[in-house]
Amino acid sequence: MDASLPAMTPPIHWIRDDKRLLERVESIRGGSLAVDTESDSLHHYPERVCLVQLTHLGRDELIDPLAGVDLSILAPLLSDASLPKLFHGADYDLRLLHREFGLEVSGLFDTMVASRLTGERSFGLAALLSKHFDVELDKRYQRADWSRRPLTPEMEQYAAMDTRFLEDLVDLLATELKRLGRMEWATEEFRRLEGVRFRERNDEEPFRRVKGHGKLSAQTQAVLNRLCQFREQVARHKARPPFRIVSDAVLLTLAARGPDDLRNFTTVQGLPRSYRSGAGAERLLRVLEEAWSLPETDWPSRVGEGRKPRRSASFEARIKDWKTRRDVIADELHLESSIVASRGILEGLLERVEAGEDPSAHPDLRRWQWNLLSGFPGLSA
Repeated sequence: MDASLPAMTPPIHWIRDDKRLLERVESIRGGSLAVDTESDSLHHYPERVCLVQLTHLGRDELIDPLAGVDLSILAPLLSDASLPKLFHGADYDLRLLHREFGLEVSGLFDTMVASRLTGERSFGLAALLSKHFDVELDKRYQRADWSRRPLTPEMEQYAAMDTRFLEDLVDLLATELKRLGRMEWATEEFRRLEGVRFRERNDEEPFRRVKGHGKLSAQTQAVLNRLCQFREQVARHKARPPFRIVSDAVLLTLAARGPDDLRNFTTVQGLPRSYRSGAGAERLLRVLEEAWSLPETDWPSRVGEGRKPRRSASFEARIKDWKTRRDVIADELHLESSIVASRGILEGLLERVEAGEDPSAHPDLRRWQWNLLSGFPGLSA
């Protein structure tokens, strides 16, 4: 089945006003509700929810927030735990729905989480639909600009396909989870996901999110930080994603050039033309000159957020032993090692042990994970 435009496609119903959405919310009873969103994160900044897809009892609907629909009308429906809400990879959707519309979800079933807990290694929706239902999603629209109007018929179909098969996929995955005795694991994950909320980032030191910043000196990190702040300002002014303004790699290059080599931007590979000469280059030069003149008191701490503390040899040896034991468990369960426990979780457990604290109270540890790990040397009672 080709999802680009099959010969016979189910009808898609648009909701573009509050009255129609309210009527639909009041009519949904029984069954389950499949939900997805599309945003314009690759094209605009900050991103917006441009589309909300619903499928209920085989009926596909597209809600248009850009038409001014009040999405808060969905609140009673999404918060009703008695109506299962089906998502695939819900984390991002939940954050956006909460940020823009104050929406919270109860009764969640996430097919991405469930598929990973059954041992699936290709857990994207396209891979799962292809494997289990011989349905092929058209990848052309994965990077589409969902703020455009009107959407093409192909884009409408692509959007609807994100929810159309979720109920069938849930039935399949739930059966497998029960067979494996892991439904309680999945339920614990779902309840945790329901608590996900959007949080504004502290952007006083955005340079710490740039891969490779740890290799720079404290002064050069200060320069990189100022460049990141400059990029953020431009991105918000132009409503374009920061990576479309200047890439992280280019910012690293600019920061590492040193104060004696600031003016010649023509040699900086990857720097957009608008910053190679003219007003853009002058503005960038001022940012760099100001950054290089910052006093040492304004340089970031070399031991700050995101930097790992130096570990003792005995600490590393125990973590290595625990990782080996974890990998054995993961192999036996046919799961990815990181699902059983990430290195961060293992380190957090050992830190609590060494501090004389209860390792099972680690805030990021699941109960099902503790049941698998609690027999490790040093963790068992």
